[in-house]
Amino acid sequence: MKKYDLIAQLATDAGTTQAQARVIIDGLVEIILNTLKKEKRFAVSGLGVFHLVKRAKRVGRNPQNGEKLTIKAHNAIKFKPARSAKQELA
Repeated sequence: MKKYDLIAQLATDAGTTQAQARVIIDGLVEIILNTLKKEKRFAVSGLGVFHLVKRAKRVGRNPQNGEKLTIKAHNAIKFKPARSAKQELA
């Protein structure tokens, strides 16, 4: 599902305009990212937990020519689904 589709579905389900739904979605994304920056973790009951993890510097390969290159250390977001979410999808 793309962001546009999510906005349209939220607007339909909540009985709001797409502009209002867009503000809600953008606000939620901003809250999640700011919380990850500060606390390194963001949990949503019944859905799961987003974690900020540090990736170490490593050597990779360019898939086009096989040339070695260095990938810088960086932060990445991991998601661990809640048990109830896993059971719902099983």
